[in-house]
Parts: sequence; structure tokens; C-alpha cells
Amino acid sequence: MGGVIGGLIPFVFNFNRSEAASVNDGTYIGFMAFMAAGTLLSLAILPPSKVVRDDGTRCSNIKHSNVSTEVVETLKLFLNWKLLLIVPAAWSGNFLYTYQFNNVNGVLFNLRTRGLNNVFYWGAEIFGSVGIGYIMDFSFQSRRMRGFVGIGVVALFGTVIWSGGFANQLKYSRGEKLQTLDFKDSGGDFAGPFILYFSFGLLDSMFQSMVYWVIGALADDSEILSRYAGFYKGVQGAGAAVAWQVDSHNVSFMSQLIVNWGLTTISYPLLVILVFLAVKDDIKAVEGTTKSTMEAGPTSAGP
Repeated sequence: MGGVIGGLIPFVFNFNRSEAASVNDGTYIGFMAFMAAGTLLSLAILPPSKVVRDDGTRCSNIKHSNVSTEVVETLKLFLNWKLLLIVPAAWSGNFLYTYQFNNVNGVLFNLRTRGLNNVFYWGAEIFGSVGIGYIMDFSFQSRRMRGFVGIGVVALFGTVIWSGGFANQLKYSRGEKLQTLDFKDSGGDFAGPFILYFSFGLLDSMFQSMVYWVIGALADDSEILSRYAGFYKGVQGAGAAVAWQVDSHNVSFMSQLIVNWGLTTISYPLLVILVFLAVKDDIKAVEGTTKSTMEAGPTSAGP
């Protein structure tokens, strides 16, 4: 939803500026206003110690770690075979944004249309995450089977959508002078690239949700999972940083597309192996148990 609003702001403030090269001052003011409002709203969040369930039990019993422990445990993650299998998926997670945002949306469309496209890109993320979430949480009783099916579905969508991206990329290259597309004035020429960009958003949320599901299925201890998620986001951020540098060195659009497509494609069989070896249907076989669960007694595993 934040991304949808982030797309609406430049679209609304620049609606009558179809020939403009950059957003106006009102766009930045709008972003600043929303950020300030979000900061104030965060003050209304209750601390975990004050959150109480309907039955009177508290939702958390946090025992804080220390810096030295976290440093050691974080370094161990780089030798953890489970997380090493996730590295290609983590690296590609944000690596593809540079290509999609700069070299598809940024190159093919004019300013106001880029804002509109982003509304639909991030709107597609909502539908993609809900859809793949249903498959991976409710489609089969077996958690491992849900993982296999979910990865297969995302791999199918990924192959189709990146194939469409390849076909689209054959039509233009870096340095080529293009007539940018406008959602009102370009007629049918706008439809194909728009659907592709929308599909990129759909695939992104499906891919990210799939990886987070796999990570969440590797352990039941929230402390362990927080480190796993931190590792994933760290590698993901590193991939994004490298992608921006790659683009700044004028690497061809087609080369960037092939690398992005290749990274996501490599991720699927590695995640299948990970689910096969590490995701179990029996809670006793899952690494770690939350401290609160240990204190309260056994419960069902859940996804």
C-alpha cells in the first residue's frame, strides 16, 4: 500500500506535466508530509510488554540478546548451508529493481505515466502476495508439499514474465532515442509495456513472499528467524547496491535482463533442495522452539 501511495503522489502532482523531465516541488513536499505522518503514527504502537491476548496471557516474553552474541551468531550464518542455498534468491530480490525501474519504466514512459505505472506495479504486489500466500499456507496439508507447489507456481510465472521482458527488450537498447509512452496519448502502444511492468510487480511479490515462507519454515524460534531474515535482507541490499553500480557503468539493458532472469531461475531448484532437506511437517524436526512455546507447552507447528 505504501508503494501505491508513493506512485499516486508523483502521478497526481504531475498529471498536467506530460512533457516534464523531473517531478515538481509539490511531489517532494507530499512525500515529506506522508513520512512525517507515519512517524507520528508510530508513537501510537504499544510496546510488546503491554500487548495482552483475550485470555489474559501476554503476547511476548522477550529476553534480549547482547552485541557479542549477535556478532558471533551472524558470522555463523555465512557458513550455514541452508542460508547459502538462499543467497541467489536473496541477491536477486532487489537486484532486479534497477532494471525494472530505470530501464523499463524510466526509459519507455513519460513522467506522469511512470507514476501511474508504479501505482499498478505496487498494487499488483498486493494481489501477488495474497495469491502465493494462500497456495503456500493452505493448498495442501503437508507443509513440504506446499513449499514445492509454491516454488513451482512462482517458477512458472517467472519464466513467462521474464520471457515477455526479453521480447520487449529486443525492441530497444541503451542510448537509443525513444518516443516515451503516455497512458492517454499513446493508444495501443502503451498496453504491452504497461502489462509487462504490472506483471513484474506481480512476480516480485510472489517471489519475495515465497522466499520469506521458506525462511519461516526453517525454524520455530523467533530469535533464529530474526537472524535468518536479517541475513536475507543484508544480501538483498548488497545486490541492490551492486545493481545500481552496474547500471551506472552503462551495461546493456539486455545483459541486465539476462542476469536478472538467470539469478531468479537459479534460485528455484536451490529452494526446492532446501525445502526437501530442511522443511519438515513434524514440529520436532524443525530447528529451534520459541522460548514462550517451551514455557507454555507443546503446540501445533503451523506454517
